Amino acid sequence: MSAKPAPKLVAEVPLRPMTPALVLFGRDDAGRPRAAWFDASETKLAAQAAEVMNLRMLPLADDEQRVFADQFAHGRVFSSGRAFVPYVRRELFPRLLELAGVRADPDAPNPVTAAKVGLPAAANTQTSGTAPRPPAAHQPPASPSPFVGHKLPRDRDEIGLGSVVLAHEGPDEGWWEAEVIGINGTVHSLRWRDYPTQATILRRADELALLPPGKA
Repeated sequence: MSAKPAPKLVAEVPLRPMTPALVLFGRDDAGRPRAAWFDASETKLAAQAAEVMNLRMLPLADDEQRVFADQFAHGRVFSSGRAFVPYVRRELFPRLLELAGVRADPDAPNPVTAAKVGLPAAANTQTSGTAPRPPAAHQPPASPSPFVGHKLPRDRDEIGLGSVVLAHEGPDEGWWEAEVIGINGTVHSLRWRDYPTQATILRRADELALLPPGKA
């Protein structure tokens, strides 16, 4: 029986590293900052997506800027002409504006004061000369409080009030950290961890994901 010939060795060709060449950035309709970088082969399509999505562009001029841009996600352009440009940490956005030569952020949301949202001042809760209100009627005992979960659950059974999980905002947006602030059956009320003043979102239990181990 003749011996089989030894298999030929195939040299592996390493993938070409992708280097940031352009950053798309801006804010969504709620004022949340978003940014992503694209390499040199993607700049043309990224520029077209920036026009469609009303985003700004920052061509990266040197290694220092490219290292800074590497803190953002690598974006991608879809066949629809739009691009994947996820949210970024708020503390990175001012530096991005500075590099782009934007002195003031015209799209930044205006702060909302208590007076604007109609919250009454403590001093105005009782009108002068008004008789004090009678004590409230007897209330039935409160129902048991929802389960207070583990801050960073490692199992779905540990998800409860106060847990930080991942929620999916849309097909082009990816997963983002959110805190559970209410539970009604299988429906969880959440607020975005980095944007607590934004509107509450509702997700079913099977629409949530756990943070990877070691994620703060």
